[in-house]
Amino acid sequence: MATTGGIDYGVYKRVDVETASQGKLVVMLFNGAIQRAEEAKRHILARNYPEAHNKLIQAQEIITELRSALDMKAGEIAHNLNRIYEYFQHLLIRANLRKETEPIDLCVELMTEMRDTWQLAFEKAQREQNAGANVPPTPPTPNVHGAAVMNITG
Repeated sequence: MATTGGIDYGVYKRVDVETASQGKLVVMLFNGAIQRAEEAKRHILARNYPEAHNKLIQAQEIITELRSALDMKAGEIAHNLNRIYEYFQHLLIRANLRKETEPIDLCVELMTEMRDTWQLAFEKAQREQNAGANVPPTPPTPNVHGAAVMNITG
């Protein structure tokens, strides 16, 4: 690696790519939505409906953010993702209106699967980018969110 004045530019470039990564942001948004949904479920079970409502609204807002980031000019993939995100919102709204946990469970399962898929895709893209730049690979990110650990395989 090239260094100047004690600065390792390869490490600097890797940190820059990681901190600016769109993939990392998408994964973080999913983690936030999953965490809020799980918190809402706990509040529903405790019959603390006002706080459950607030957490479900926050999860919906995160999904809205993911939807708004889609480039609908990109074609069928963007439209399909939009429909998936719309379904997530439908489940969260249903849970909120009925104060039921089943839609939350399904939504968390699906969002976790989607998050894991995005994470794998972005890690693969990063490895390919790093291979071209001779940057050592970064270790995989653990699959955690909220208070639960899930590993959904299909």
